[in-house]
Amino acid sequence: MLSRRAFALSLTALASAAVGRRARAQEIVDGEEAHPIEPPAALDLKVWSWEKTSFYGAGSTAVVAVPKDLQPGLRLPLVVLLPGGHHNMQRHDKGCWGWWSEYRLGEIDAALRRGNLGLKDFRDLGRPSDLEHFNGLLENTPYRGSILITPWVVGRQLDPAPHGAMVAEFLRELVARARDELPVLPTRDATGLGGMSSGGLWALHAGAACSDLFGTVVATQPFTEELVKPLRAAVTGRKQPQRLRMVTSEYDHQRKSTVELSEALHADGIEHDLVEYPGAHSAGFAAGPGGLDALLVFDRALRGEGLDGTRPLPAHDGLESSVALDDLPRRVPATLEVAPVGSARFSPTWPLAAIGAVTAGAAIALRRAKD
Repeated sequence: MLSRRAFALSLTALASAAVGRRARAQEIVDGEEAHPIEPPAALDLKVWSWEKTSFYGAGSTAVVAVPKDLQPGLRLPLVVLLPGGHHNMQRHDKGCWGWWSEYRLGEIDAALRRGNLGLKDFRDLGRPSDLEHFNGLLENTPYRGSILITPWVVGRQLDPAPHGAMVAEFLRELVARARDELPVLPTRDATGLGGMSSGGLWALHAGAACSDLFGTVVATQPFTEELVKPLRAAVTGRKQPQRLRMVTSEYDHQRKSTVELSEALHADGIEHDLVEYPGAHSAGFAAGPGGLDALLVFDRALRGEGLDGTRPLPAHDGLESSVALDDLPRRVPATLEVAPVGSARFSPTWPLAAIGAVTAGAAIALRRAKD
């Protein structure tokens, strides 16, 4: 039987945990109300709507961005970016604008097109080494961009399966429409899925369910708390391999569970990237290093390239044929260069899918040792 003191301490611990969970939930709910923006200089924006969807039969809306300088007959990769938690809770014709009005997607695209990033582009959340690394990659191969779609989807729940199935069903409908109406490359190799916070959760969960549709998945500060087990099962249950990348930050309140998920996936033999930048779980992070990382990775990965723009992956007639990632040769440099969580540095000679071969725990230990 518990003593009075032990019982009181247990009640205090439970109350603290509950307050912590409410605070984290409130942090995700609080934020700007998303709203339409003026089209960026390099992009044409249009709005798609659905009167009835898999989301309990209700409607949805998506913002579509197509580069203005697209040459006739040229097709581009397709990137679908899912909204953060508080955008899920807004009306669908509002929440679909979250990546644009709050996460500054147009400004991220413009900065990468400019090819020379400064600390302002990182929202003051980049280290000098991050700027040097990104600018080196852009100098080696300029950013070319993709067709971007930011749809509204339902929010997260304690059991991700029901809403996750709805998101996956809607994504199939959205991608089918994109391939029918937009100049996109109609292959899984050239189709990517990303998301911020709860959008990162859905990128992992629904992305795994749609592994035949999305060849690359980038989850930015994904909501993973108390969801490591179902997310691990979703990823390990994929029918086709994918390039998977998770991005966290030093003060991301989801960092601990995201690292736990990464370690579990490494234990399952699932190759992936886990990288870390400065900052907290915030819209500023998505508008800075999180968004820059995602768009640059998609720009390369969906063209079958490494981060520096080289082609460690075989070119298959403009990505018209699938690439079986598990069958790719693994090129290891003579001197092993570990990619630690926190530096976002990678050896440009490595295939993108092989970068995460070092466990997250070992990477973090190396990072701390360097600090």
